[in-house]
Amino acid sequence: MKPNQPLTEKLNEAGGTPERGYDAWKRAKVEKGLEQSKNRDAMIPVSRILRDFGLER
Repeated sequence: MKPNQPLTEKLNEAGGTPERGYDAWKRAKVEKGLEQSKNRDAMIPVSRILRDFGLER
């Protein structure tokens, strides 16, 4: 099924309106991440991340 999107939105740099509530969700996510970053003991060690993703040299 073909999406129902006007051609002007395809050509517009903004590309239409963001979904409802997206800005609030994004702000809450960033604030939660900033709060979590204050507790360095709870953070995952870099060595473990590198090992888990296979990025060790």
